Amino acid sequence: MAESARDNIRTLVYLFGQELDNRISALRRGTPYENVRASDIRVFVQAAAGSGSISGIARRLGISRQAVHMSAQRLKELGVLEMMATQSSRRDMSLALTEQGRSAMRLAGEQIRNLEAEISDVLGRDGLETLRKTLRVLISHSKSRSGHVTPQA
Repeated sequence: MAESARDNIRTLVYLFGQELDNRISALRRGTPYENVRASDIRVFVQAAAGSGSISGIARRLGISRQAVHMSAQRLKELGVLEMMATQSSRRDMSLALTEQGRSAMRLAGEQIRNLEAEISDVLGRDGLETLRKTLRVLISHSKSRSGHVTPQA
């Protein structure tokens, strides 16, 4: 049976990820985080993981230091991130969540758990866990083939 262009795994994962992003964006409407950009979220998640400096985050995300700095500055203006000079370099900055940032992270976690509960309603609990396990295995395999280190959950 021929596979349509929209039925390949890459497209399906992308479309589902996009749908989840749209749902999260809808949940942010009316909050101070309504206009947060996807790039800012990537930097925020790296900072929340304790991933350190602007330079380190830029390397891991494969984007410029300037792009990370611009996102960090927007996040700082929202009050969710603080930027501190690093000991090793006058040019680099270390990023950390503020108390407001930790609160925003808890709220985002709650929203994600609610979305996962909806997925569980469709797939069942076992189906949700099978999906999670399958995605972890595929991500790990893909990263090992590309030379990237898989983050520990």
